[in-house]
Amino acid sequence: MRRALVTACLLACLPAGADPLQDAGDYRTCAPEISEQGRGIVAKTCGSLAVPDFSGVEFQSEAELADARDLRDAFLSGVKGYGRCVSDFITAQQQPGMPADSPAPDQAACAHSWAEDQATEAVRSFGQACIAYADRSLMDMRLTPYEGPCYPVVKDPEG
Repeated sequence: MRRALVTACLLACLPAGADPLQDAGDYRTCAPEISEQGRGIVAKTCGSLAVPDFSGVEFQSEAELADARDLRDAFLSGVKGYGRCVSDFITAQQQPGMPADSPAPDQAACAHSWAEDQATEAVRSFGQACIAYADRSLMDMRLTPYEGPCYPVVKDPEG
């Protein structure tokens, strides 16, 4: 019952013909073209993100690994700032006097979702390349064994 009510509310709120979400079982995702439109819409206000690609990377030294970690961390920080900017953009689009049937808020939300997906992929692909380097460093006498973190360290909010 609750799901039907939420679906009815969403359908009533979306402009006719706009379907920014795709069904994926019980999980709804943004269509790639809507994410792309959203990225274009918010680019003037929020800029764009340069997504690092660590897939297939094979680090040759701990210095290369550190440089890539810095790149990953800077990207993750950029995604946070991008998310705040997109939230502000959506809020501005929902103010009185703005067209109620504009697809811009939904498209912007999809741009933010895309950015979060890219952050997840950057963490995943860097982590895989880092673990591969750590494994190799234990078997290759020319490398200093690497025992550092391969994924961002999450601080305990309790202190």
